[in-house]
Amino acid sequence: MDEKILPKRVQTRTRILSYEKELKRLLRAQLEKVEPGLVADDGGREREVASGKIDITARDANGHYVVIELKVGPCPAGAIEQVLGYSSDLEEETGIPCRAVLVASEFTLRQRSAAKRAHEMHLVTYQVEQMDFVGSSPLPDKSPMGPLVPYPGPQR
Repeated sequence: MDEKILPKRVQTRTRILSYEKELKRLLRAQLEKVEPGLVADDGGREREVASGKIDITARDANGHYVVIELKVGPCPAGAIEQVLGYSSDLEEETGIPCRAVLVASEFTLRQRSAAKRAHEMHLVTYQVEQMDFVGSSPLPDKSPMGPLVPYPGPQR
């Protein structure tokens, strides 16, 4: 039986998508740590707007939309424009005020400075502990904490 060997680039992309899926699941279960009163409002699915697909669409304690974009690892260039575009599109589409939250393991000084100018945007960092996707399943859904540990409160 011939096994098809995928190029290293495809394997790496698949691994990153697995990490993103798991981080998204963990973040959904802990939205209260991103912001008190935050609840998912997308039925567990990415919502599509004109500029792309929103990772997590939530509502805050005031009923306003919060667009959450999750990045695996350090925040890449272009992510701020991406999440602001999603937020703008959703607000235009629904007529309901919308804010943006960008979640990544770290942000550059330039990204933090740019986010200060976007008044309806927050940056949130996280740490990942004990993640092993090779031949074992991640922590069970019952775990109240899981391996995703957002730092307290939005960072500006």
